[in-house]
Amino acid sequence: MTTSQQLTPPGQTGRFWLLQPLLVVLWLGSFLLAAALEHAPHASLWFPPAAVTFASLFCLGWRAAPAIFVACAVATYLTETAGANGGAVRLDVVASSSLVFALIHTGAYALPAMTLRRLARFEQAEFTLRAVTEFLLLGAVGAALAASFGVLGLQQTELLDAPDLFEVAAAWWIGDYAALVTLAPALALMLRWAVGSSEVRRFPPFEWGPWRFRRSAVGKLAVLLAVTLAVLAGYHELSNSRALLVMLVLPVVLQLWIVHTENLATTQLGVLGFSLLTVGAAAAVQVGDDALILQFAAVSLAANTYLSLAAPALYAANERLRDQVSHDGLTGALSRTCFEDRAAIGLAKGQRRNQPCSIIMLDMDRLKELNDTHGHAAGDIALRDLVKHCKARLRASDCMGRLSGDEFAIFLPGTDEDQTRAIVHDLREQLAATPLEPLGLTISASFGMATTPDSSSSLSQLLHAADQAMYVEKRAHRRSV
Repeated sequence: MTTSQQLTPPGQTGRFWLLQPLLVVLWLGSFLLAAALEHAPHASLWFPPAAVTFASLFCLGWRAAPAIFVACAVATYLTETAGANGGAVRLDVVASSSLVFALIHTGAYALPAMTLRRLARFEQAEFTLRAVTEFLLLGAVGAALAASFGVLGLQQTELLDAPDLFEVAAAWWIGDYAALVTLAPALALMLRWAVGSSEVRRFPPFEWGPWRFRRSAVGKLAVLLAVTLAVLAGYHELSNSRALLVMLVLPVVLQLWIVHTENLATTQLGVLGFSLLTVGAAAAVQVGDDALILQFAAVSLAANTYLSLAAPALYAANERLRDQVSHDGLTGALSRTCFEDRAAIGLAKGQRRNQPCSIIMLDMDRLKELNDTHGHAAGDIALRDLVKHCKARLRASDCMGRLSGDEFAIFLPGTDEDQTRAIVHDLREQLAATPLEPLGLTISASFGMATTPDSSSSLSQLLHAADQAMYVEKRAHRRSV
């Protein structure tokens, strides 16, 4: 049997089938919660079924579709029953609306979830701006499709009767999206635990990391939730003052503090806790038109959290790019430009303090002969070994750069001529005493040095003087050979 023909193990197949009724219960339970959070006809502050559908389709693929489809049909029946008010249930409306809503809701979220599922295969393990943007934008697209086609579809089946379809669609969209961006990571974690982490595709915005909480993390989460509760309590006590709700920007700032100082699990709990508090407050208080502020606060906190989590990966990428520009890829020595910049700064500082500075130029002996005899790979090993031995002898304030193929320079701030000569002597002995692995050969180099005679010496003059001294020694080596 080829790899493409391998079947899912029987135990895993059974686990997926057992998960179907659990998904139905989870979806319907979240649907009833959303119904309790309606702040206007057909408008819920939070629509958790959107997050359940999106996370299920992403984690399980099309295997989650049957459970979502059944849950949508049952939810449609419950909606018609609640709207009948003791009258007869319109079975024809229920049948057509169930089919339309199930197809639209499942299809609307299947498109972005399956796209994200495919893109997740190419994502890096750490948070990246690309992964976060994909999640936020595709989630918004799914919510927009579900709201737009859902309103039109349910109007055609006579389940929905609203004078302003655009207003209903807008409220539907923001309710779906607010729940999706705040709940999807927690639901994905739960599904991964239920199915088995090896069977669920990993995606950075849905990761939680290790659940190890420092005392500082608990304290910061407590401050975040306490400030949120204080703002919501003040809103309730001051006759629903809209101006006070704007103060929810404070938890957003506190969440950014958590993002940059605590681990990933703490950060995700901050998003979840803030969302649950704002939704709970809306369930207890009639927020009316102010629901939009609560929704905007929840979406802003979640989006800013995910985007901020991508910042360390961006910093690391920039650091790698700077390292590639400033260092030689083969040997790890500084590039010529970077070496000259650092040496010029160090020389100017030494001249202001009346301290000597020295330059050592070194050129590896017989590199061409080594390449011709043992291959260029051996030459690369020799160059790396040369730089390694030199760096081991240098101080943290010294720097070494690769100027050309086998020519290097070392800048020594605060070092006089005698000290420089001692360093060169140590380097010669180290190279002679250490055979080159795995060839068993020893390598040597020609050295030249120059020290600042006065405060008027420039870096180019020092480099030229050391270069001339190095070539004098190199010619002497050739004559001796």
